[in-house]
Amino acid sequence: MLAFDMTPATVIIGLVVVALAVLATRRLVKRGTCDCHDHGGGEGGASPCAGGCAGCHGCGAAERMAAEVERAAAKQASA
Repeated sequence: MLAFDMTPATVIIGLVVVALAVLATRRLVKRGTCDCHDHGGGEGGASPCAGGCAGCHGCGAAERMAAEVERAAAKQASA
């Protein structure tokens, strides 16, 4: 069986991974899975979300991304 050595580099990399996991979890808890606020503003800099973004319900950015995926899938299927 291989020996597992705890070198300083292993500890540092482990701490970086843990820190990134904490930041990702904090972001998910704070904002949920909807990233509609990350896509810039719509007309006049307004948010593309209509109201809240709980689960992207009514989110213009999510609808736009879904439409783009559907167009790409249809284009690939016809090719």
